[in-house]
Amino acid sequence: MESEIRNNCVEMCKHFHTSVSNISKRYYVELKRHSYVTPTSYLELITCFKSLYDMKIEKITTQRDRYEVGLEKLDFAAGQVGLMQDELHVLQPQLIDTSEKTEKLMIKIEQDTVVVEAKKEIVGADEALANEAAAAAQAIKDDCESDLGEAIPALDSALQAL
Repeated sequence: MESEIRNNCVEMCKHFHTSVSNISKRYYVELKRHSYVTPTSYLELITCFKSLYDMKIEKITTQRDRYEVGLEKLDFAAGQVGLMQDELHVLQPQLIDTSEKTEKLMIKIEQDTVVVEAKKEIVGADEALANEAAAAAQAIKDDCESDLGEAIPALDSALQAL
């Protein structure tokens, strides 16, 4: 296969060189202008062809390597997805059980919330009564302190009189 490609390339380069040589002769005949086709021209053609060939080989090789790396990554990802699916199947009963427990817990929380709200209202009423009692006690305390404030100077004067 490789020798066939090489032979075809040689034939193609020979064809290019001979056709350019023939056209150069025709150019001279028609326009009376020289265009030289030398062995150096042939070597430059081969060098140019070789550099283009090497660039193409490098480009194709790079693309092939990227393709292979991409395939490896896809295979790895497919394996990981398979493992995750297996884990999901294993954890599915546990997930269902946890969901049921969560639903039961949410129902209990809702019931407890209703009870707490009722107790909160009772505590609020008790707090209001306690605040009224505290206000009344404070009023009595203030009254007693004012009476005590008046009685202490009278007591002091009575003690001095004795």
